[in-house]
Formats: sequence, C-alpha cells, structure tokens
Amino acid sequence: MFRLFLLSVCLLAFLPKAVSQRIDGQLLVEWEGDAHPAALLKSWNDTRSGQGTLEGEETLSHRFSISLFRVSPPPADPDAWMQAFRQTPGVKAAQWDYRLEFSAIPNDPDFAAQWAPDYIGADLVWDQTTGGLTATGDTIVVAILDGGFDVTHPDLAGNIWINRGEYPNDGLDNDENGLVDDYQGWNFSENSPEHPIDLHGTSVAGIIGAIGNNQTGIAGINWTVKMMLLTTETVSDVIEAYTYVIDQRELYRTSKREKGALVVVTNASFGLSKIFCKDQPIWGAMYDRLGETGILTAAATSNSPENVDIEGDMPASCPSPFLITVLNTNPQDEKEPDSAYGPVSIDLGAPGTSILTTRPNDKYGLFNGTSAATPHVSGAIALLYSIPCLEFSISIQKAPQQTALVVKDVLLKGVSPSPGLDGLTLTGGRLSVDQSFHLLEAQCVPDESGVLKILNTYPNPANEGIQIEYQAHSQKRVSYRLINTMGQTTLEGALPTSPWPAKRFYLSLPSLPKGIYFLVLNDGQYQVSKAFFLH
Repeated sequence: MFRLFLLSVCLLAFLPKAVSQRIDGQLLVEWEGDAHPAALLKSWNDTRSGQGTLEGEETLSHRFSISLFRVSPPPADPDAWMQAFRQTPGVKAAQWDYRLEFSAIPNDPDFAAQWAPDYIGADLVWDQTTGGLTATGDTIVVAILDGGFDVTHPDLAGNIWINRGEYPNDGLDNDENGLVDDYQGWNFSENSPEHPIDLHGTSVAGIIGAIGNNQTGIAGINWTVKMMLLTTETVSDVIEAYTYVIDQRELYRTSKREKGALVVVTNASFGLSKIFCKDQPIWGAMYDRLGETGILTAAATSNSPENVDIEGDMPASCPSPFLITVLNTNPQDEKEPDSAYGPVSIDLGAPGTSILTTRPNDKYGLFNGTSAATPHVSGAIALLYSIPCLEFSISIQKAPQQTALVVKDVLLKGVSPSPGLDGLTLTGGRLSVDQSFHLLEAQCVPDESGVLKILNTYPNPANEGIQIEYQAHSQKRVSYRLINTMGQTTLEGALPTSPWPAKRFYLSLPSLPKGIYFLVLNDGQYQVSKAFFLH
C-alpha cells in the first residue's frame, strides 16, 4: 500500500513532494439521478470498442451514485479520452483515479518539547475547555483520512472513535452499513477493519488528539476527543471514506443522536500537486456535500515552494466554503521555505515544523510539513466545538451548516497577522485558536432584534454558489427565493433557524443560467432583497 517509505530520516528531509500518480485506466464516474448505468455502459462498449472497454464496476457511493471502473486497455491519450467520455449521456461527472500524496517529511526525533500549542493559544483555551464534548454532552468526532494508524498507542487508544453499532470481530455487519466489523473506522485501501501501522497517520492523530493530562507522552490540541480512523490510499478510497463520514453524521441526526457520530471536521493531510479542482470534479464536490451535513475539512497544501493559485493543488484549489486550506509555518511565524502558498487558495498558516507527536510502537518524535500543520487546524476546529455555550451546542443540531460556517468564519477572522504570511495566504495570518474562541464566545447570545436584514452576499459575482449572511429573529422561520430579471422564481426554500446574531447559509446554484438575480428573504413580517450576478 502507498505510504511514505522511510528509507532514511536524513534522506527524507531533502526529498521533494512526489509527482502525482495517476492510476492508468482507473475511472471514477458520477451518474445523473435518472441514468441507467448498465445500459449506458453496454452502449459505450458496443459502439466504442476501439476506445477502451469499461469493466469491473465497483460502487464507491450509493448515496451519490459514484462508481469505479477499469478502462481496458488504458487510453494512450487520457485527457482526450476523458473529454469524449464526459459527453456520454447520463454521466454527470468523470475523472481519473490517483494515488494520494501524504505531505509530511519525518525527521530526527530528538526534540523534547511541544512549542505549537502555546504558540496558537491552545493553552489559553484549555482554561475553559480541553475538548471532547459539546455543551449539551454530545461527543465530538474528528475523521482522519490517512495511510494507517497505530491503534494501540497508549496516548491514542482511549481517544479512538468506536462504532457503537458494531460488535468487534464477530464477522457480522451489525449496523447493516455494508462493512463487516467497522468497529474502529475502516481500511478502505484494503477493504478491511484492520488498519496498517503507519508513521504518517499516527503522527497526525497525535497532534489532534493525544490524550492530555494522563502522565504519558504529549497532549493533543484536544485532551479528549474521538478520532474516526479511515485508511485511504487513492482518490477512490477518499470518495468512499467521505461517504462513510457523511452517513455517520446523517445517522446521528436522523436517530436523534442515538446512533452514528457527530463528526465536525475531517483532516486531509494529503493531496495531489499541480492538479486543479476542475480536473477532479467528483472529489471536489465532496467538500460541499460534507459541508451540507455540517462538516468542515482542514486540508494541507503541497510541500513544495510554488504558488498553487497558478500551479494547481488538490484539494486546496477547490472553492468550497466548507474547506479550510493550510500552509506550514515555523517558530519565527514565517512560511516554511518548502511549503506551497497561494493568496487565493490557501486560507492560513499553522505550525508544521519540528512538531513533537506520537509515533508507532509507543514512541514519540518530530513531524514536519503541511501534514503537521493541518491537524493543528482540524484539532482547533474540534476544540471550538466544545465551547461551553448552550446556544452554540443547540445550533449544531438545528442548523449544522450555518454552525460550520460560523466556526470557519471565527477561525479565519481570529488569525494572528504575520508579515511573513502577507500576500501568501488569504488571511495573511497564522492559526490562533484562543482569539477564535473569544470571537465565538462573543457571539454566544440569542438574537431577539426582530429585524430582518441581508448583511452580505459573497462572492459577487457568484459562480457555483453564494454565501448569505443575514440577521433575523431567532424564533422566526425565514424563506428565500431567487428571482431572475424576468420576474420568475428560479429557486426557493427555507433557511434553518439559528440563535446566532449573524446567521450564515451557503446556497448552491446548480445549473442556473448566468445573469442578474434577486435574493428575497421573508420572515412573515419583513421582506428584504439584494441583487447579485451569477457568471
């Protein structure tokens, strides 16, 4: 299986990030809702026999109608072949499968202190919460997609998420989710409940949630939290893993918190360099799908000194409002020279140099790179969800998407400005979880103003969707309509209620013609509108 191969600690410190590895002939397809894949595949194979036969179908996501195929023989010109295949009736999106690149560079384990928690202000937040539970007692879960984990490490074992719907090692699919014995997450790369022991994933997990205050080793950003472990090797594995995460969060909601898991963030310390989101449409769409259920994603950029706005990077180049992208900063509050950057695509910096964390076989050592920076951000998100604020905890259930956007907003607004990051990230700053905590704390009051207002809509012009920031009475239901210049209603629905003074909602705009639209909000007493342009 693909992981960082530890040829030598010293050698790895100088290796560049691996070139993205496309898997020859391995195709991901997302079908239109009314498509009949079997008939379409037969038609393709009958009429395009000289252009590669599709075979070996495997369903990656029943929820989103996504399948994996082999193209035999692999096309000589993959880009031209893909362009033709995307025109096939019934195909909503298609892309090639890739092996993932895990971004960290392990080095010498002779450092005996953790500098990062103090640097990002986690120690100041620990005075009020050390993580693990919301104010209403819900267990907070972080999903980690990585190359494997040491599930018996004494500083991790107690914080590993357990699927309560499964009985371990009985050979049965007790919760009927299609996976047998997924008691501690799932190994999607080998279709197994057993995780391989891996340096990279074990190191990431330690930063997020090594058990704190247990007289053992180190403390994670969260002293107590549950980490859902998902072993992945390829893009197709990632699609399956993200679907699993969404299913668990949805089950938590529909079972009224009795089953599933309250996953609030996924950690993506992996990616593909020099590839844009438009070239991986199925993968890229998963971040909005996660966000629609209330789940943010912290994602690493590349470990190479390039501008990803120009060169491309996955998933950092994806425009989803639920994605938070991270570069690596050092103790001088500067971008690490080997880290990529991008004033549009990269949101903020976080410590990723000489980070002491867990290693396999009950050990500890240093971990470097954007893969080390990213779990500081996902860990900070989980810590913010444990704020002792009843209104916030209620909003997690009543308005999960809005709550996720509120958390992202305070995370980015709370950064510590750094001249070393100016012009290299969207915020020009480095993660500061204590400042974000205070911003979230300041919003922790019910809104009873009773006045409906549209505060902001962005981006404007919009492309795939638009964020709406508005003010409304906390107990009033607000409906929305999109009206075109002909006076026709093109989209309508209801916004979820929320106690937050400034409420946020991401509205996806699928397949609408470009042009001017009017957003109209109505709470039964007031009606307000604002124009925006869709291009």
